Amino acid sequence: MMINVPVIRKELGKKIRALRKERRLTQEELGELAGLSYKFIGEVERGVVNISLDSIVKISNALGVEPQELFVDRKALLSPEERRVLKKALELLARFV
Repeated sequence: MMINVPVIRKELGKKIRALRKERRLTQEELGELAGLSYKFIGEVERGVVNISLDSIVKISNALGVEPQELFVDRKALLSPEERRVLKKALELLARFV
């Protein structure tokens, strides 16, 4: 089973954008809080860059959520195999956060 990485990237970006707007932050403000450039934040929100785990953690900290929460709404878009792989990846990430 192939994992559709572009779909995951786009959906992750949508979630980050929604949380940022919910908190009434601009891309510049989120970038400052996360220690990342506002251009990068925009690229992440559009799903055009391959975001690192380090950047996921920085953004989640800046938004005040656990990194796993950035993936909460993804189940409907993922196959069972993709959910299994993502769950394992998030479990590994949680060990280091």
